[in-house]
Amino acid sequence: MARRFVDARGTEWEVWEVGVRRTLADAPPKTRSTEAPWLCFESATQRRRLAPYPARWHAMSPQELDELCAVARPEPVMRSRTPAPARADARQPRG
Repeated sequence: MARRFVDARGTEWEVWEVGVRRTLADAPPKTRSTEAPWLCFESATQRRRLAPYPARWHAMSPQELDELCAVARPEPVMRSRTPAPARADARQPRG
């Protein structure tokens, strides 16, 4: 479940849970997750991680989510790997 809210500075954020809540005891060691779940806060320019977090985060007000976001740890923002469009002049033969 994802939520959107606007913080006190006017930035729009989306927040959602990340991580596995259950670990299968019979799973191969490389597929078991020991990392605790966390909340991801993402805006157009930032990403933040919060762990641990309140179980009822999804019922919090925008102001309460803003307070959680403010204490969340900054994370690197993944950039799109979409290739840049080719320049129009690069396609024309030189004469």
